Amino acid sequence: MTRKITLILILALAGTMTAHAQDQSREHDREHHAAHGGAELDLTRPESGKWASDESLRQGMSELRSAFKPHHAAYKAGNFDAGQAAELADSVEENVNFMFANCRLPADADAELHKLLAAALGAAQSLRDSDDPHEGLHQLHQVLKAYPEFFDHPGWRG
Repeated sequence: MTRKITLILILALAGTMTAHAQDQSREHDREHHAAHGGAELDLTRPESGKWASDESLRQGMSELRSAFKPHHAAYKAGNFDAGQAAELADSVEENVNFMFANCRLPADADAELHKLLAAALGAAQSLRDSDDPHEGLHQLHQVLKAYPEFFDHPGWRG
C-alpha cells in the first residue's frame, strides 16, 4: 500500500512539475516575443519627413523584400521548412552585410538604419534557431513594414 501511495505521489508531483515547466516555457515565449518579435521597432523620425536613403540601401532592402515574399507565401501555404528558413536567413545576412558595407548615410539616418538592420539580423537568427519559423518571419515582416515609414525609398510599394 505504501508503495502505491508513493508512486501516486511521485506521478502527481511529476505532473505538477511538467505543467509548471510548460507554463514557464509559455511565459518565456511570450516575453521573448514581446522583447524581440512583438514589440514595435524603436525608430525615430527626422524632424520632418523621412530619413534619406541611398542606392545601396534601396537595393539591399528591395532584395530583402524579394527574398521574404516567396518564403512568407510558403509559410502561409504550410510549406515552409527549416531548409527554407536557413535559406532566408542567409539572404537576410547577405543583404544586411551589403548595406553595412555600402550605405553612406548621414550619421542620424545611419544610426536609425543600424537599428533596423539589427532587427533584421535578429530575424535571421530566429529563423535559424527557432523551432517555429513564424517568429523570424514576423520579425522580418516588421522590419519591411517599418522601413518605408521611416526611410525615403521612391517607388517602394508595400
